[in-house]
Amino acid sequence: MKPIIGIPVVDRDGNHNFKKYIKAIEKHGGKAQLLIRGRGTSKEFVTEIDGLLLPGGGDIHPDYFNQDWHPKIKYVNEDRDELEISIFEEAFKEDIPVFGICRGIQVMSVAMGGSLYQDIETVYPQEALTHPSVSGKDSRHSIEIEPESMLGKIIGKGVDEVNSAHHQAVDDIGEGFVVTARSEDGIVEAIENPSKPFMVGVQYHPERMTRNEKFSEHRQKLFEAFLDAASN
Repeated sequence: MKPIIGIPVVDRDGNHNFKKYIKAIEKHGGKAQLLIRGRGTSKEFVTEIDGLLLPGGGDIHPDYFNQDWHPKIKYVNEDRDELEISIFEEAFKEDIPVFGICRGIQVMSVAMGGSLYQDIETVYPQEALTHPSVSGKDSRHSIEIEPESMLGKIIGKGVDEVNSAHHQAVDDIGEGFVVTARSEDGIVEAIENPSKPFMVGVQYHPERMTRNEKFSEHRQKLFEAFLDAASN
């Protein structure tokens, strides 16, 4: 039986594009299920799924990590913040496998008491790599992966290239998480919780890593590992 992977959705008809996440889940052997706000409680949602995918998107309201509003914050949706954080917290309690992508890694860390850099280029005005997308296209850079981490064992490399489309990043790490990959400028690119069967967040977008064979291999390994954990 295919594992059911839940994706939280505030408004099914909203402008956030979930198609690439759904396609990646289905391509690697899973079945996607949208967890639509107002159609169940977080507890009910988690009982219906085998794994939780937290997708990319806009910024998290800084009230969640006790900071003032930064002028470069954009696309904040407080309903989405509340929905994703509450479902994640329930999945955490029930040991449901969780895979966070871009905004998703930030939701995971913030939910456990972590904080964010609200704008990377403000914090690292000289040293930062190009992390946001440029002219609507993903940037690219390498990451250094902890070899003994779950991510390191999944990917099988200490260094790999990934895509990039974000202006915020994890700062203080949420309780229980460890950093498992960074970019050359020190930005957190992956975290995981070693006490859980599968709880991995990445700052890049594996669902969009189809440009070349190396990207496709990285994407395949990540989604297969997540879906394997959800199957068990």
